[in-house]
Amino acid sequence: MMKMSRGLLSACAVAAALSLSHTGARADKANDTLTFATASEVDTVDLYYQNLREVVIIAQQMCDTLMYRDPRSNEYKPLLGTSYRWIDDKTLEFKLRKGVKFSNGKELTAADVAYTFNHTRQPDSGVVTRLLVDWIDNVEAPDAETVIFKAKAPTPAAIEYLSGITPIYPAGHYDKAPTVQTGGKPRRDWGAVAPVCVGPYNLKDFKSGQSATLVKNPDYFAESPKGKPQIGTLVFKTVPDTDTQLAELVTGGLDWIWGVPSENAKQLSAMPNVTVKAAPTTRMSFLSLDAVGRSGDNPMKNVLVRRAIFHAIDRQAIARDLVGEGAEVLRLMCDARQFGCAADIKDYAYDPAKAKALLAEAGYPKGFKIPIYSYRDRPYTEAVMNYLRAVGIDTDLRFLQWKALRPALQEGKTELAHLSWGSQGVLDASASVSNYFKFSIDDYARDQQVKDWLDEADSAIDPAKRKELYGKALARINDQAYMVPLFSYGRTYAFNSDLDLPVTPDELAHFYLARWKK
Repeated sequence: MMKMSRGLLSACAVAAALSLSHTGARADKANDTLTFATASEVDTVDLYYQNLREVVIIAQQMCDTLMYRDPRSNEYKPLLGTSYRWIDDKTLEFKLRKGVKFSNGKELTAADVAYTFNHTRQPDSGVVTRLLVDWIDNVEAPDAETVIFKAKAPTPAAIEYLSGITPIYPAGHYDKAPTVQTGGKPRRDWGAVAPVCVGPYNLKDFKSGQSATLVKNPDYFAESPKGKPQIGTLVFKTVPDTDTQLAELVTGGLDWIWGVPSENAKQLSAMPNVTVKAAPTTRMSFLSLDAVGRSGDNPMKNVLVRRAIFHAIDRQAIARDLVGEGAEVLRLMCDARQFGCAADIKDYAYDPAKAKALLAEAGYPKGFKIPIYSYRDRPYTEAVMNYLRAVGIDTDLRFLQWKALRPALQEGKTELAHLSWGSQGVLDASASVSNYFKFSIDDYARDQQVKDWLDEADSAIDPAKRKELYGKALARINDQAYMVPLFSYGRTYAFNSDLDLPVTPDELAHFYLARWKK
């Protein structure tokens, strides 16, 4: 069957949308069900064991954290915790909200908080974003309403880490985790346990790689800064094909999609049953280069080659012409809104002739061939490949689902990878640059000087000192071209015009704030 072009699809979609607007057919609103979709296959909805942005969205609907950062004002507000105080530089105390219950009916106590973090902080817990828990030395529960965090070192970003991305589970939650075989060795599959949380919604059903269904929590506490949820049911679906997403949106099968291609945004905006809005995000698009040779001897080990790749790509053109509204060229391996994301650097201009000269100087006058790995937004990867091909670097695309690419990255098998990272929405440079350059499984540079600067920055109490240290690390990363920052995403969202939903600059959909228009 021939696939329709997006231009033809848009014409068909317009007709379908106009038909719906005349008939008033809105099955979703009538059933009080909001259905949203992306192309990603979600294999777990446990935020500790999957860092896909879709999982962050799902988790924030059903799993509260100790604190809440309001997505509209960025103000910290009490959530499961009612107050906190630093007893000293490494001791943080929280008081908990009384009478709050998990979805299984159990009342929240300090023992649950201590259990959650004492599990996740363990080096062998398998938590995918170690930054969020590696600062914790131990968590104590001296009484039912008091939680004491003992930090390994001063951690100025701790409140940010505990706001929105570190859910709380009942004590014993992971006892039900099954044992699986990986590489012939048994391990506990912690992410296979369905989350039990306190939140505006409860998880009703989850089908790995396909869908998740959440229903309104009738017992959610009224004092929550998230507010009481208004829409009865939320359904997430995996819809791999963009054209299918667009068609389902205009015909009423979906109520919300994101990443709308720039060529479709204008057509959708003209439809009476669709609202289109764009917003900047903290998500970075970048190339990870195997500078230290984790994957074996390869051209990425040569700094001249890495600098050539920088010069070969017209980052401005990709951001402006392909990614679209809200996108900007990324200068550093962090988002400009994150604390500490600034450095005095000389940027790499788009200069194909300079790229070819550097390749020749590096010993590759005729270029070379190398695999490039990617997992999302294939057109953006293909644009990068075209620029590299123009200077003699022939790339062989290995396009995988994230759950297949992630192990290859962790095991050091990727010479060149086109990746993205949203910092889990954390507005601190420790969540971006420190995530990739402190000798973690994601570090393909292993630069001791950079690590030392970041270690000191992550624990410095003086804000000015933190900024200075992050600046030094970021400047060296760019000078050595350990990674090639490409652009920060702008996200274009399209959703049912009957939906009243705030669009925020954090690449999240806060469906607990949504309601149907009257």
